[in-house]
Amino acid sequence: MSNLINRFFGAAADQPADQTFSYSLMASAAAGAQGYLAATLIATTPELRSILSSFVSQKVMEHEALASLMISRNWMNPYDEPNKQLEASFHQSQSILSQHT
Repeated sequence: MSNLINRFFGAAADQPADQTFSYSLMASAAAGAQGYLAATLIATTPELRSILSSFVSQKVMEHEALASLMISRNWMNPYDEPNKQLEASFHQSQSILSQHT
């Protein structure tokens, strides 16, 4: 099963499956945190605000853990120059688009 997943996602993104899943999970955690934060800001009762605020904190911790994993495996380097980061993202997106056309 892992070979099938690795072949599918690894070939689709020209990256290992773990890296592809990690980027997807990071985006999901960021979107979840934004949603909970928006709900927290419009909530009217203090109890609901507290509950939603704790969800925001959990999503931020999830995002931080995934970022740490990706940095430790050299899938992401936040200390590169911005031009280099943009170039790496551009090449990754080009490889994905070229495989789907």
